Amino acid sequence: MFRKSFLITSLLLLSIFSIAQINLPQLSKNSKIIMFTCEPGSELYAGFGHSALWVSDPAQGIDRLYNYGTFDFNTPNFYWLFIRGRLDYMLTVTTARRFINEYDYRKIGVTGQTLDLNLNEKQRAFELLETNLLPENRFYKYDFFYDNCATRIRDIVVEACTGEVDFNTPDRKQSFRQMLFPYLTHTPWTRFGINLILGYSSDKIASPFEYQFLPEQMQMSFNNATVKRNDQEHKLVSTERRFLSSKLIFSYNLLTDPALIFSLLFLLTGLLTLFEIRTKRYLKCFDLVINSIGIVAGLFLLFMWIGTDHSATNYNMNILWMLPAQSIFMVSVFLKNKSKKHRMVSVAFIVICTIILAMFFWPQETEISFFILSFIFALRYLFHKRINPINE
Repeated sequence: MFRKSFLITSLLLLSIFSIAQINLPQLSKNSKIIMFTCEPGSELYAGFGHSALWVSDPAQGIDRLYNYGTFDFNTPNFYWLFIRGRLDYMLTVTTARRFINEYDYRKIGVTGQTLDLNLNEKQRAFELLETNLLPENRFYKYDFFYDNCATRIRDIVVEACTGEVDFNTPDRKQSFRQMLFPYLTHTPWTRFGINLILGYSSDKIASPFEYQFLPEQMQMSFNNATVKRNDQEHKLVSTERRFLSSKLIFSYNLLTDPALIFSLLFLLTGLLTLFEIRTKRYLKCFDLVINSIGIVAGLFLLFMWIGTDHSATNYNMNILWMLPAQSIFMVSVFLKNKSKKHRMVSVAFIVICTIILAMFFWPQETEISFFILSFIFALRYLFHKRINPINE
């Protein structure tokens, strides 16, 4: 009986506390809601920009900037949860000055758009943000394309508006993957890694509404957006102000491009193969290393597909040029029977050649580096198919 009474009392107090938490002051007519859009930074996690929402009302002493892009490094098994897509992101709040100072220190440009909302809509947005800030609501499952720091802000604004919001975004018929490419021109290795790990699900053509997973795209959509109230259309954004200019300089270096690096590796592989043919020696360690790397990478992509909650890494067709032929070849390396060895190598060669041809036509985006790496494997399998090593 005591436990039951204690439980009821605790729940009642928790409810009262929650209600008190969202019993907010009324914003004044001079209050403002500003959406900050941060340009891409030099860090990998900041490469696609960031968004935040600022509620300002000096008359009420309110200066609260809401950020949906944070997480707790002290979370148990942080890295494991992060890799598996099961790390909870959370909403946090700070002041505008602290936010601007941080991005000024990082030399990242910041633009603010003042939203043309009426007082009821501002109050509604404020209440939604504060409700989301409650301990039981502040955590969410982050999804890069569909549920991130930008889309959460957009959803708050749309829900707060009493009228219908039309973003008037032109349909460019681009996939999610293609929308990332302009941010990766100066970082070819990042582009290579992203293209490698993203699956076919990332090649879905995004709708204009879905473009807003990218903060800068959302900024443009907000500039074009209108709100229909009482049969009259109003611009969603009243003014736009540049708070910080970017001081970062991004440049492309051809010498670090994966296509060039892998082309040189292909040339070295050809020279090594020619050396083996002429000296009638077989450097088994080279094949063991490159095929082992291929298998491990393929298994990692397979894990990112079936072992994580990342929707962007599903149905990754890159597994096909990294795993099957390499696995078959590695089995052949340790066979003693030369006839079986030859057949296995022939199968590996046929598989990798078939995959190379398929890569020209399959629906998933690919790049020249993937073809070059596949040709390296094909060259080695052809060598083993045509020449019987003497000194194994």
